[in-house]
Formats: sequence, structure tokens, C-alpha cells
Amino acid sequence: MSERLREVISSLRSEQERLASGVRPAGALRGAPSAPGDAGELERRRLASELALAREAVSHANEERDRLRARVEELETERRALSDDYVAAQERVTGVAQLFVALERIHRGRSRADVVAAVQEIVINMIGSEELALFERRGDALGLLKAFGVDPGPLHAIPLGEGIIGRTGATGATWIAGRDPSEPGDPELTACIPLRAGDELVGALAIWRLLGHKPVLDDQDHAVFDLLSAHAGLALQLRAPQDLASDA
Repeated sequence: MSERLREVISSLRSEQERLASGVRPAGALRGAPSAPGDAGELERRRLASELALAREAVSHANEERDRLRARVEELETERRALSDDYVAAQERVTGVAQLFVALERIHRGRSRADVVAAVQEIVINMIGSEELALFERRGDALGLLKAFGVDPGPLHAIPLGEGIIGRTGATGATWIAGRDPSEPGDPELTACIPLRAGDELVGALAIWRLLGHKPVLDDQDHAVFDLLSAHAGLALQLRAPQDLASDA
């Protein structure tokens, strides 16, 4: 539409210039009335009026085009926001499903060995680490239940309150590298999670280096930590104690 209006304006301008450049009749030069001259003046006025209307139409068309363009941009912004919300919702649904599977895996085990295996599977597949140790509280110390991918020697008995692991077992406060001050002697420790049976502290879970594809912990990992803290200790306490040899 704008292009068509521009063509009309160009044609009108050409016609107006042609009429304006025409030679006036001799009678008009002597001051005598001239019908052809009057007709030309009327024609020029008509063309000028049409030109003004065409310009106004072009202006309105441009305004409408700009308004529609702005609306399209608004709709595109809304579409992107909805798309982002949908992706976030899908991620939350996936996260909830994973937590449900982890919870079912922990409580399905019939023995302590089953529970420990479930915790190991959750840490490897959901947290992204193959270096972990599971402890239970024994008097004034944490006794090692199972170690995976780490040397179990220094971990067999950790006094409560000693180092990050001992402090977690004593206070029940989750420790995450980078969020809380680190302590000498545990430079590769990523997280330490207290294990509870209701309000009672019954152990701790220590996690060392993450796998290469998992550079940092995220909110979903923190949700998994909360689940392990609330349910792994309870599941262990409900199973009869048995010998669990530590693995390097």
C-alpha cells in the first residue's frame, strides 16, 4: 500500500511540474482573463489537494506499519517468555520425577546393603560423582559404612566435630564447597550432607570430586541433598545392622 501511494505522489508531482512549466497565453500576460489559464490553475490546485491527501495517507500507512511492527515484536517477546516458562516447567516436572524415583529406590531396599547401593546410584547418576563415603553415628564418632572411589583408610572413624565431615555429623548443617568456608585437609570435598531419622542425626554422606561433565552443583542437586538427608538415614536406621565392608 505504501509503495502504491508513493507511485501516486510521484505521478502527481510530475503532472504538477508539467503544468507549472507551461507557457501562459498572451492574453494572460496583458492582464486579460484567460479560461485556459484558469483551468490550469484549478488543475494545479486539484493536484496539490490530491498530493496532500496522498501524503497524509502515506503518513497514516507508515504509522500503522510501525504500530504493527511494534505489536509483532511484543508478541515475539511474549512467545519467547512462554517458551522459557514451558521449558522451566518441563525441567521442574523432570526434577520432581527424578526425586520420586530416588525416594522409591531408597525405601524399596530390604537391607542396609540395598539402601547403601541406592544412595551410591543416586549420587553417581543424579549428583554426578563417583567418589563418596557413607557414615553412621557411633557414639562420639562417625563410623564408615561404605566408601566408593576414595581411600577408606582415613575414614574408618571420624570424631564428631573434627573437620568438615565430623562437624556435619555433629551439627546437622549441610556443607557445600564454595558456599561455606573450606577447611584444610579437604580440598577436593564437594559436599557433606547430614543423615537424619526424624530429628535425630544418625550419620553423614560425603561427596568428593564431581565428574567432568558436571562442573558445579545446581538447585536440583540441593533438592537431592535434602531428600537424602531426610530419607537415607531413616532407611538405614530401619534396617538391621550388618557388616558392610568398605571399598576403595
